[in-house]
Amino acid sequence: MQATQAKSYLKGRKLLSALFVLALAPLAVAPKQAKAEPAVSQENIAAYQAADEDHRLQILTKLISAGYVNAADQMVHSFPLRGPLATNRQLYIEGLIARKRGHLNLAAAKFRAALANDPHLTVVRIELTKVLADLDENDSAKHHLKLLEAETQDPQQLEGIRSFMQSLDARHPVTFAGFVSLAPSTNINQGSSHATVYSPGIAGVNGVSPVGTIAPGSLATSGVGIVSGINVGFNKRVSDDWQAVLAASLSGTFYPSVNSVSLGASQSAEMRYLIKDGYLGFGAIASESVDPINLLLAYNSYGPRFSAAKLLTPRDQLTASASYEWRNYNLNPSSNGNAITLSGVWTHALDSTSNVALLLGYENVTQQVSYNSYQDVSVGLGGYKELSHGLTLQGQAALRLAGFDDVNPIMLATRQDTNFTAAITATKRDWNIIGFAPSLNYTYTRNFSNNALYDFDAHSVDFRLTKNF
Repeated sequence: MQATQAKSYLKGRKLLSALFVLALAPLAVAPKQAKAEPAVSQENIAAYQAADEDHRLQILTKLISAGYVNAADQMVHSFPLRGPLATNRQLYIEGLIARKRGHLNLAAAKFRAALANDPHLTVVRIELTKVLADLDENDSAKHHLKLLEAETQDPQQLEGIRSFMQSLDARHPVTFAGFVSLAPSTNINQGSSHATVYSPGIAGVNGVSPVGTIAPGSLATSGVGIVSGINVGFNKRVSDDWQAVLAASLSGTFYPSVNSVSLGASQSAEMRYLIKDGYLGFGAIASESVDPINLLLAYNSYGPRFSAAKLLTPRDQLTASASYEWRNYNLNPSSNGNAITLSGVWTHALDSTSNVALLLGYENVTQQVSYNSYQDVSVGLGGYKELSHGLTLQGQAALRLAGFDDVNPIMLATRQDTNFTAAITATKRDWNIIGFAPSLNYTYTRNFSNNALYDFDAHSVDFRLTKNF
């Protein structure tokens, strides 16, 4: 009975209303105690000792909420909580005490420790979200708010969560983020896994014959590289119905073993018309890559993009986008052309600790050389799960089928590719490193192609720090 009541308290959905109240109040750091508190009387102590564990938890929570922080601290340490749920209860109370005293980093650490033990503690997640907002850790706070959407069916509470997210955006419309990661790979350049090109268009053994030897620069090459980047975003509600969203990023890679350096940038600008539980967006996108050695613009693209998002149910969200790009390859003009890209993602939240996603895509790429033009379709599945011991796992697998438009004059065949990609990311969310959590990603790619030049596999690892924890 005790365990059931405690679970209903720390995991109870009705307490999500706390977020609604918070959304209406100014976001500010919790003040420290301003006045002396009365001492705990023997009568208070006797009543606390006589109470069961669930009532002790409620007594402590009410004391802290009323400002009797020292009294609650004295109670919980003089008479520690007992039982199978005592550890998380103790961390929860200590987190509340720390926040009330203005020790926000300590409070966040206490709440993260409790969620590391049991990620289903909804009330603890709410308190962590409020502390992260106090600390201006907006990305992390919004990460938890999105997870909390799955814990309520109440329209007013959902509106409270969204109002809270909007208040975070309004407080900091401009955001900056950066990363540096180590990225070892068995195939840096996605080069061929074969040494010889065979043509199905030339008769020979088993119907194919060798065409030639693949140049060393086109073979798979392994190495350890450094990947880094910076992102800038702007998000502002300009009226009741419209929202402006701008983003820009700059990224670079360096693989010393093959003396490979790349530098790329992208930009987007979008106006979103806000509809009930979603938006309709239209704007433009652009991207560029630079040869950093010769300081030459190697590639650039630009074009319009349309996007949409709709919350179908509190646990189901649909997002989609469509874009048209003009692509210019300044160092290889024969590749110039355009591209139409369509994508859609349906996400279903199982609860505040896990979700699954279905991904669909289509692309039509036209180049001046017809046998390099192609269409592809892709389908993928993704998942997110918070586990005990502070471990979060994210996984994704996708299958892409590509068919090219014309016969390759060397291969005497039309190229066809089947690409399979699988990735898994592990994050240790209770290891807080100056506001970031360590994250390790492994990706496997296998591209089957009837042209040996593009038939390859690759294993890669990426280690970085993340705000989404």
